[in-house]
Amino acid sequence: MARTSILLVERHRAGHTSFADALKKRYDVKSVLSGKQAVVAFAASKPALIVIDAISMNTPGDRIARQLKHDLPEIPIVHLRQGSVEGPADIVLSQPFTTRKLNNAVERLIAGNTTDGKPDHTLSYGPFTLNVSRRLLTTNGQDTPLTPKLAQLVEVFFRNPGEVIDRGQLMERVWQTSYLGDTRTLDVHIRWFRSAIETNPAKPMYLKTIRGIGYKFEIPPK
Repeated sequence: MARTSILLVERHRAGHTSFADALKKRYDVKSVLSGKQAVVAFAASKPALIVIDAISMNTPGDRIARQLKHDLPEIPIVHLRQGSVEGPADIVLSQPFTTRKLNNAVERLIAGNTTDGKPDHTLSYGPFTLNVSRRLLTTNGQDTPLTPKLAQLVEVFFRNPGEVIDRGQLMERVWQTSYLGDTRTLDVHIRWFRSAIETNPAKPMYLKTIRGIGYKFEIPPK
């Protein structure tokens, strides 16, 4: 049986290990050096999916992802990057992540998992994955269904990993209010989020309180 073909946009630089070998265990992989080459390669080989390794390019990769989505709107894209997980790709993986998580992300898109006829939209950061479409948080293989507001709150943190987000911003983004006279609802939702991701929510490792300001969601250095 012929294997599924995918296209990998990457550059080879010192200190960065190519993801090509991990992907080749499941798929036929063709590598190109730029978004422009990807468009040409797509016309020639019609791959099922494109992986953009922006980490290898030492760039956020948003411009490349946006251009490929414009030129090839029918093709699913996995975007590998550092920092924020905001972007136009179907799945964005922000460091750190495993090659297993990358292969699983590719497999999900190729399989075409859908909700209400629309592709799943998934964000990943470290050991955590948020399925935005299904409002499902996965931690070390364990799924936690989220309420609509909790899903919105968690999505804010996933899209801004490593950044301090103040309480006022969270109230505006999730509850559409600038009123800070009573933030008990925010406190409750923060506790719910911690209970899903922390081994000991009373001593959080990932969702830290920044006293007098707000919170920061990050993977602690090893």
